[in-house]
Amino acid sequence: MLGLFRNRSNPEEAHPVIDTYIVVDVSETRDKRRRSDLDLFVLALIASGVSIPYELKTAAGLSPGATIPVLRRLLVEELIVQGEPGSRGRTDHKITPAGRKRLKNGWRELIDQGSSGDLDADLRVALLALWVGGDRRLAGDFLRQSAAQRMESIGRFEEPDEPASLPPLAAWYRKLRLASSAALLKGESAAALAMAKAMPRNTSGKRKPGRATPKP
Repeated sequence: MLGLFRNRSNPEEAHPVIDTYIVVDVSETRDKRRRSDLDLFVLALIASGVSIPYELKTAAGLSPGATIPVLRRLLVEELIVQGEPGSRGRTDHKITPAGRKRLKNGWRELIDQGSSGDLDADLRVALLALWVGGDRRLAGDFLRQSAAQRMESIGRFEEPDEPASLPPLAAWYRKLRLASSAALLKGESAAALAMAKAMPRNTSGKRKPGRATPKP
């Protein structure tokens, strides 16, 4: 996500159009964190019995493009092992003792790091706290903190003063982009609060009868 922020470091020397504002690619700073929580979430899914890319897609909605690199990393780190290929050439995965140890300790580190700014990533961390840690309150609090962080971030998208020389088309685009960013943050904040309220109360991790994931 791109954010437009006021550069207040040295306003006397700032050019009224070019230098007064800076565009920051916020997503670049989140890549490493997002990869970390995705790796741990896939590891938890494997521990729960969702063990092949097809199931990761159909049961959890994770695309093969996202999960296949994760599986490779987990294999290299010896957190999982591959089983024998099935009848359709699909290979399942099993969590190793090292993987269980990583799962047991890793989710708390993600909680302590706080919200990443990515709503999907925050949901994964909250569910790890619920499923691995068995702490529904902590999971809900994490999502509520995520919601509060988004509302605080809206102040960053303040509408800047428009230089008189700024062409109308550029001014319209900048103004509407800022409004859009603020609206998206408000929407994500509401979504995080809704998810916190809807956190499952059954933390046993057991599937209910009749709700097993169908095999392909």
